[in-house]
Amino acid sequence: MVRFLPLLFLVTLSFCADLGSNLKSIVGDQIYQKNSAKISSLFANEPSFVDINGNLNYDKIATTLRTNSLLNLNYSSPTHMQVTFRTSSSPMLFLKVISQSLNNLGYTYFLTKNFQTMDSGISWTVSINTQFLLNPGNLYNELMGNNTFIKDIQRTGQFSFIYDIDMSKTVLDTAAYESDANVELSKPLEPYFFNINGKKSIEITADSSDNWIALVKVFDRNLKLISQLKSDKKEKVIDIEFPSDAYYILIDDAYSLENIKHGLKIYIKSN
Repeated sequence: MVRFLPLLFLVTLSFCADLGSNLKSIVGDQIYQKNSAKISSLFANEPSFVDINGNLNYDKIATTLRTNSLLNLNYSSPTHMQVTFRTSSSPMLFLKVISQSLNNLGYTYFLTKNFQTMDSGISWTVSINTQFLLNPGNLYNELMGNNTFIKDIQRTGQFSFIYDIDMSKTVLDTAAYESDANVELSKPLEPYFFNINGKKSIEITADSSDNWIALVKVFDRNLKLISQLKSDKKEKVIDIEFPSDAYYILIDDAYSLENIKHGLKIYIKSN
């Protein structure tokens, strides 16, 4: 049965979460109560568990707990873990960051139990059949790669959690390139994806022996599609001028990446 969760969590996103309540949520009430004195001693210096962005350093917290045998994330048999992620970001950017982070952490298969969008925010609940519970430290590091932050963790059951996510400064981690220079791209395993914030235009050149049927998409910072170019014939060279709100570009083939098996050459011009 799908349950709809209230989205009055957004007021917490401007503040650093309470360390004590987060520790209890991470380890569970029973372990927390049994080891309260030890936990209080380990985390007595609370400021040392806050990162430079003013958020709890969940990597340091999880490492400290695991080193002291207070956090067990491995189980002998699979269990159904349920995680709800909540934010005030745009849906497309939110889904991209969270799904990519889960995949990078080894959770490639998960079932959406509930997805809500409201004026006040987004709530996405996923169910994962796994022997390994989500390590908040690992997720913290994954999200940091996209300038995204965990603001709070709540445990709602033995294998159920709520993560409040701050995406106000999110910038996707994309492939690096040099502006104002010809850059040769190797054979793609997935579509090319670049940050083009502040750039003026791009020239894309295909190898003469390939059959590139171009599919190029330009997005804004929130991954809203701004423009799309889709060819119905083989392309050799394509030039695209970027609108002022362009932030990302995806370069693909309309049919198969095998059509650009020798890679592409790009020249991205700065403003």
